Amino acid sequence: MSTLRHWLSTLLLCSTFLLRCASAQNTLTQIRDVVDNADGTPFNGTVTITWNGFSAPNGGTIAPHSTSAQIYNGALSILLVPSTTASAGAYYSAAYNSKDGLTTWIEMWQVPPSATPLTLSQVRQASGSGTGSPGTGGTGGGSGSGSTITLPLPITQISGLSAALASINSSINTLSQTVKNLPQSATSAAFVDAETPAGSINGTNAAFTLSQSPAPAMSLQLYLNGLEQTAGVDFTLSNSTVTFTANAIPQTGDEIAAYYRVPGTGPAAQFTDGELPGGTINGTNLAFTLAAAPAPAASLRLYKNGMLQQQGGDYTLNGATITFNNTSTAPQIGDTLAASYRH
Repeated sequence: MSTLRHWLSTLLLCSTFLLRCASAQNTLTQIRDVVDNADGTPFNGTVTITWNGFSAPNGGTIAPHSTSAQIYNGALSILLVPSTTASAGAYYSAAYNSKDGLTTWIEMWQVPPSATPLTLSQVRQASGSGTGSPGTGGTGGGSGSGSTITLPLPITQISGLSAALASINSSINTLSQTVKNLPQSATSAAFVDAETPAGSINGTNAAFTLSQSPAPAMSLQLYLNGLEQTAGVDFTLSNSTVTFTANAIPQTGDEIAAYYRVPGTGPAAQFTDGELPGGTINGTNLAFTLAAAPAPAASLRLYKNGMLQQQGGDYTLNGATITFNNTSTAPQIGDTLAASYRH
């Protein structure tokens, strides 16, 4: 009997200790929802949650900090300490940033205690501070809160940008007047233009294969969605294998383009670099003219504000005439154009 009493006493002490430990922990509330873009497509990007320091419901102190969560195909799930039962002034600030950098907005959240997952509409505040384009809504409904801006921003609303772009345009005009063309003769190298490396673009595969090994290796210019990647930072090259680093792995729907040289003798060609195509940059004009017709056509690298444009996607090329597909891809007032090609 004494042994039984000893075990019962021990069990009671352990139970009391466990209950006290449990009460010392903050009960977290899960926020789970689906975030969509305004056009109904799933939002892809990140949400950064920032909070001011506050006293938690259990009396402990939550230090000021922030954390980030990936939103892939619209899926959002995060655990947070309730703020509605915490000290006065407790709140969360949620800053969304899309993967392509075109959509951003900020929401203010108040998180109540809940044993079941809550949707965004249950924590999102009707008013709050912040900027961005809320153009998304979750299963909980609503389109975000906070003051909003329409993206892309007009150049005139960004202080100093018009003057900076005007200076760049002036430099490009000067460069286009002083372009040095190589003599038209057979080259000592062959060229590969706008090649899509072989490999699955699915957000997890990092290795892609070129049809040939670039020679020299530094001749490889690799573009992801029009942005030139940096060797040794965004990718490494081993013979004909391109391996992206973890932070630069192409996601589903991304575009990869590779330009490089290989050993051999190429056809007779002249080289034009940094040419400003003829045409009015006003947001409505779609047609621009090069000084010569690129040969081959794939050798044309057309940059708008430093971003490589996709031939067949952003524009078409017919001889020496560049035609942008529509006014959404056409250069706007203040934009810069530069073309490099062989002919």
